[in-house]
Amino acid sequence: PAPPAEPPAEPRPTSARKPLVIAGVALGTAAAVAALLAALAPDSSERKGAGPPATPSTTKPAAVACSVSYRVDGTWPQGFQATVRITNLGDGAIDGWKLGFAFPDGQTITQLWNGGQVQDGASVTVSAADWNQSIPPHGTAEFGFLGAQDGANGAPSRFTLNGGECRT
Repeated sequence: PAPPAEPPAEPRPTSARKPLVIAGVALGTAAAVAALLAALAPDSSERKGAGPPATPSTTKPAAVACSVSYRVDGTWPQGFQATVRITNLGDGAIDGWKLGFAFPDGQTITQLWNGGQVQDGASVTVSAADWNQSIPPHGTAEFGFLGAQDGANGAPSRFTLNGGECRT
């Protein structure tokens, strides 16, 4: 005689929390990578981390032919909206860009579109989104943001694109 058949195993319950935990870990990792990249950015105004200072380099960043316009589109008590347009003045495309600037009056970015941003005090670095990372010769890329202010709302006076100075 054959041994009795075992009843089929019941399905194991799945946790609805598992995908949330995985998503949380992924977002946390992405935030940590963004913070690390910001700390290592060449236009960072403060040195991050310990150790001896870097040896000064005699090479300058490659000249970037660009101009930047900064426009405040509207203001309200403790807030504002602004648009920034980068124009490629060169004869070649700019593939991948990071725009650096500093707010003069302690403003902070609260929401940004058409890019990603990292802000450390007054220092801001905005990087290209997937869809606007290449700026053709004599073309433009634009991003906008909502900001918070407390008092004055002066415009940044200096912009760097991939480490090179842009005219305003």
